[in-house]
Amino acid sequence: MQKKRVAFVIYSLSSGGAERVISELANSLEKELEVFIITLVKTEPFYPLNKSIKLLYCSENPKTATNPIKSTINGLNRVRTLTKIIKSNKIQLTIGFMTSSNIYAIWASKRCGIPCIISERANHNIDQPPKLLAMVRDYSYKRCNYLVVQTEGNRLFYQKVLDSSKIVVIPNPLADSLASKIKLKQEQRENVILNVGSFKNGKAQDLLIQAFSKLNINNWQLIFVGDGRNRTAFETLAKDLNVWENIQFVGKQKEIHEFYNKATLFVFTSEHEGFPNALLEALSFGIPTISTNCEHGPSDLINHGENGFLIPVGDPQALEEKMAILMSNKELQQKFRDNALSSTKKYQGESIVNLWRNYIFKLV
Repeated sequence: MQKKRVAFVIYSLSSGGAERVISELANSLEKELEVFIITLVKTEPFYPLNKSIKLLYCSENPKTATNPIKSTINGLNRVRTLTKIIKSNKIQLTIGFMTSSNIYAIWASKRCGIPCIISERANHNIDQPPKLLAMVRDYSYKRCNYLVVQTEGNRLFYQKVLDSSKIVVIPNPLADSLASKIKLKQEQRENVILNVGSFKNGKAQDLLIQAFSKLNINNWQLIFVGDGRNRTAFETLAKDLNVWENIQFVGKQKEIHEFYNKATLFVFTSEHEGFPNALLEALSFGIPTISTNCEHGPSDLINHGENGFLIPVGDPQALEEKMAILMSNKELQQKFRDNALSSTKKYQGESIVNLWRNYIFKLV
């Protein structure tokens, strides 16, 4: 029996939460489906993909738009290109990830007469797109078959846009490639406080640097994994606060498990999230964790005082206090560690993939 053909649509396959989830889903589904990944811009995959997965792209280079008219023309051209790719490869279902890719996937699928599932990752209560894009998004999303969101908060947001029967809550899966590399021996942990994420507005790593500078850090190290436009400014902040010698900025890392396995604390300082992949990963490695209680995600993952601490967004004093407690209290570390491990079992890859399977096979 010939496999059904399904295509994921996303801007690129660089490092990132959505890109990681697509890679995990594609690898899990390729035995029963013929899986394609169509990127808007040609990229080398950051995450490992099985050889049977076919990679296609709409253009060699990013589009450069200087005004709304050019942006509209670029968008229409992408829909045309995507339509041609879908038709020529006889795709039977598209699955879009992220707002712009979702819009293109919906309209290309409509032109091809095939169903479309989209996945919205951003928290648009706070991280609001331009008004024109929001209008196009809302008009387009009504025409998808299913909209997958990661949190109850996002489900409530999109109920204002489309029929609630089309909205499905599916959290991100834990990466199977990470789960196999978890080491639970406490003696392998070091005096390391870890933060994983892009250095972009809304991640607020400066809050962590400020709190760290006020603690008795002695032989503790603060490690930042990630890159982005704010990194240079935060490096300067670390020097100005005289903690540069105790902070490492290591950039993007493919072997992220090596950092999770040696960290004693994980600190997450975001002002808003769609769904915090790095926070889920840290908990799955049993790392005692402190997170801002931002919308959305952290409160879905952390039960305050049981498997981690939740603090108000943008509160360096609260962060400093909770860090000081966890750095010195071994018993509390162990309690958070044990509870974190048990609380993340429901996010293991296959159980989440099965939720996706349910909706995919309703349509193909």
